[in-house]
Amino acid sequence: MVFCFIHLSVQEFLAALHVHLTFINSGVNLLAEEQSTSRWSKLFGDKSKYLYQSAVDKALQSPNGHLDLFLRFLLGISLQTNQNVLQGLLTQTGSGSENNQVAVDYIKKKIKKTPSAEKSINLFHCLNELKDRSLVDQIQQSLSSGSLSTDKLSPAQWSALGFILLSSEKDLDVFDLKKYSASEEALLRLLPVVKASKKALQVEFIQ
Repeated sequence: MVFCFIHLSVQEFLAALHVHLTFINSGVNLLAEEQSTSRWSKLFGDKSKYLYQSAVDKALQSPNGHLDLFLRFLLGISLQTNQNVLQGLLTQTGSGSENNQVAVDYIKKKIKKTPSAEKSINLFHCLNELKDRSLVDQIQQSLSSGSLSTDKLSPAQWSALGFILLSSEKDLDVFDLKKYSASEEALLRLLPVVKASKKALQVEFIQ
């Protein structure tokens, strides 16, 4: 299983690198339905924000999540710090901080509109790749201070909470949903955490 995961990771990374290099070198967005917009990069400067928006949309449309890892790699490659590491392959720089911020804003907008808890949490992984932890830090501070009110959480904040819990080995040993809420909405939003936990305590839904 470990070998299969590593093999898949290498495949997804190489696919992301190919898509990135194709766009940088020729202006062709391999993820776009139509290529006319992406070709503007040659005439009007870097438009890599279209590439990242296309990648986010494709990943959200994927029924089985097979593009989730690819999307994380692609966004990770967009950072200048990672491009410095790959400078032997990336002969030209990528998007720059301005378009990275465009990607961050686009992902946040998608988080608010995405009903799937799994896909929303993957988008938080994407924000993490882009070094944006604003939503996560907001929930983390509330958790640390004990002032988190789950009655008023937005869907995006529920997903941020799920992302935090999935990153915590302690919470995944025994997950008690009642600690956060006993509502059906809470179960749906934190279902990925329930699935990943070694043991989940049963709750009765509040009608």
